[in-house]
Order: sequence, then C-alpha cells, then structure tokens
Amino acid sequence: MAKISPSEELVVNIRELCGEAIANDYVNIMNQVSQPRFSAIKNTFKDSTSVFIMACANSNILYKDLREAGLKLGIASVETFSRRIYEMRRAGLIYTESMHNKGPGRPKLRLRFNPNAFKEMFNMEPGTVLTGHAEEHKAVI
Repeated sequence: MAKISPSEELVVNIRELCGEAIANDYVNIMNQVSQPRFSAIKNTFKDSTSVFIMACANSNILYKDLREAGLKLGIASVETFSRRIYEMRRAGLIYTESMHNKGPGRPKLRLRFNPNAFKEMFNMEPGTVLTGHAEEHKAVI
C-alpha cells in the first residue's frame, strides 16, 4: 500500500468532512499560490490555514462550521482562525455576512469570498482556480 503525504491526507480529510467542492477549491488554490510567481505575496495568505479559509468562504460556509472543521482537521486553533480571518477581511479577500437568528443570541457569521480582491492580489481570474459553487457545501458536523 502506497503511503500518502500529510498534505494528501489533509485533502482526503477535507473531502470527507467538508465535501468535494471545498476540497477541490483547497487543492486548486494551494497549487496556484505555491507557484514561484507568487513568491512576493505575503506568506500569511499562502499557507494551508488561509487557503482553507478561502475555499470555505467560496462555499459561503458559516464561520462556526469552518472553525469546527478546521479544529477537527488539525489545521489551526480557534485563535489562529480568528486572527487569519481578521487579516483576510482587512485585505479584502473575504468578508462576513450576518445571518440573523430567530430568537435570542448572537447572529451567525457567513464567510464570503471576494473574487475582485483575489484577482487584484493574485493577478489571476478566480474562475480559473475556484469551482464557483454557491450554496453546495456539505454540512459540517
């Protein structure tokens, strides 16, 4: 039996936990930002945590679900996700949308991907990297 690398194992785990679309986006974005032409880009947005956030945001996933999946996958801690999402929001790569609850409690936050900022930052059309699926993500448990 062939041994798979930790990165391949991570993709398999993302596929099982989050669905095919998020796993495909993760692989595509990671392949693109790892290319030498992006060596000048701040490393903060080229690591597995940032790429996972972008892939999930492209699927309009809830922040709570992303955080839970990331913890189960061992990608990052809650604090790291919070810091990275803050940095990515400041850079304009992602934005959040409040989802109002029925009844008491804080509203849930849905992450959204900003294709215009991606194009500006990475100098490429996001459609060439992302699969373009709006609400087709697998429910994260």
